[in-house]
This record gives sequence, structure tokens and C-alpha cells, in this order.
Amino acid sequence: MAHAPPPRDPDDPLAPARGLSLDGLLELLERLDGQAESAVAREALAGGVPAMVVVEELQREVERRLIRSHRFYDESEW
Repeated sequence: MAHAPPPRDPDDPLAPARGLSLDGLLELLERLDGQAESAVAREALAGGVPAMVVVEELQREVERRLIRSHRFYDESEW
């Protein structure tokens, strides 16, 4: 029996990246001003790099960008 995923924490800056597929990560990365990095990931896939390796790298890059933008826009940290 499958359980429903837990509700997302509204204060979790990484929530948008959780559970995304390869395509979802690529799309989110592009929305986070990562068009060049997304293109590199697509080229890596086309060049034969295993999808799991690309997904792991994309996950790290998306999370890094989410954290960076969250810290920038969180005025309580200023």
C-alpha cells in the first residue's frame, strides 16, 4: 500500500527540487537562470554519461541555486 507523500514544509527552500525527474530538474534549473548548465547536462546525456550521474549533478546544482536565492531574498538574514 502506497502512502501519500508528507506535506511540503513551506519554509524548506529545497522543496521545489524534491522528487523531480530528470526533465523536471532540467526545467527547474533553466528557470533558476541555469540555461548553460542545463545544456551541458543534455550534452552529457547525449554523450553517454549515465542518467543517474546527471540526475545527481543536477540535483546538487538546483539545490545550490535554491539555497542561494533563498538566502538572498530572506531579508531576516540581512
